[in-house]
Amino acid sequence: MKKQSGVLQRWDDERGFGFITDKKGRDIFVHVSAFGRIRSRPKAGEKVWFRVEPDAAKGVRAVEVERRWRPAHLLLPEFLFPLLLVGVFYGGFWLSFSENAFRFFLLLFLFFVAALTLIMFGLDKHAALNEAERVPEKTLHLLSLSGGWPGAMLARPLFRHKTRKQPFRAVLWLVVVVNITVLGVFIFSAQAAPLRDWLDVQALSWLIALKEWGLISRPI
Repeated sequence: MKKQSGVLQRWDDERGFGFITDKKGRDIFVHVSAFGRIRSRPKAGEKVWFRVEPDAAKGVRAVEVERRWRPAHLLLPEFLFPLLLVGVFYGGFWLSFSENAFRFFLLLFLFFVAALTLIMFGLDKHAALNEAERVPEKTLHLLSLSGGWPGAMLARPLFRHKTRKQPFRAVLWLVVVVNITVLGVFIFSAQAAPLRDWLDVQALSWLIALKEWGLISRPI
């Protein structure tokens, strides 16, 4: 059964249970254990996603309850840390390639792959809620490995998706380490100097063309 939305209308925090009102106006029993691992206790008025299952005493009960996203989630530690990591990565990337003409195009590519990865995480979360065809985990990992891992890091807390599942988390962190290591070798390795020089030549030709077309005005 796909997840449905509702509002936690009543909540007894001392006893650890309450009732979710679904779209049909039914009150469905929910125990605190249905929320899984949480940083803060549930509060009445929260919007949630949930499934229902039969219960001998209550008729039905809510299970696999998730709090629906709201702007305040952006201030949670699980979102601020990935945001800081991504900011440091892009900032370090830009400074490390300050003398290279290709940094603009490479950064543009990385932004595109990261945005695509974030979108695919969102689509997979939507599919999970509606029991539709899922985005294969292999696809998500390949996008992350291609440079889209910043999008994956932001998408997980943003969509509350793939945040606890193993081995997905371990593989994602391995992908991050591999990406940063490969980029470090590319920046500092003498063996990669010919490739950096070739990319600079290609980038300069593109920049000259863009300037001639009037798309950029800054000096090259």
